[in-house]
Amino acid sequence: MLDTWKGLEVMSSGAEPRRVRANQRSVDEIRSIEPAELIALRKRSGDRIVVVDVRNSPKEMLRSTLPDAQVLSVEEIEVRWRQLPQGATIVVYCWDEWSTLSARAVHLLTLRGLTAVELAGGIKRWRTLGLEETPIASAVERSRYH
Repeated sequence: MLDTWKGLEVMSSGAEPRRVRANQRSVDEIRSIEPAELIALRKRSGDRIVVVDVRNSPKEMLRSTLPDAQVLSVEEIEVRWRQLPQGATIVVYCWDEWSTLSARAVHLLTLRGLTAVELAGGIKRWRTLGLEETPIASAVERSRYH
């Protein structure tokens, strides 16, 4: 699948790794981690991990998110990326392995010098594994003040 957005082409077949091409020139591989890796990384690294939910539904329509995730659209990331911690690993996720929102966000953050990875399979894989989620209202409130 090829998806184009603001000059970025996200090439995805549902299998990892995904690739992003900017302006028909460079091709950058998007790094990803599995849900179990994120859980282990959070235990080891604590505050140095920031999770960002970039799903494109209106925030009030989303029922839940990953624990301690910030809810930001890709457009908000373009504007607010300086507010993310410079020394942290930023784990971005969206709907599933076919959605390209997280790949776009990872590419944008990486271009700005931040360490960013995509959560493989998005929230769909997280839910399939029966992992903990947080009601969205509390996550939306937190993201407004970060």
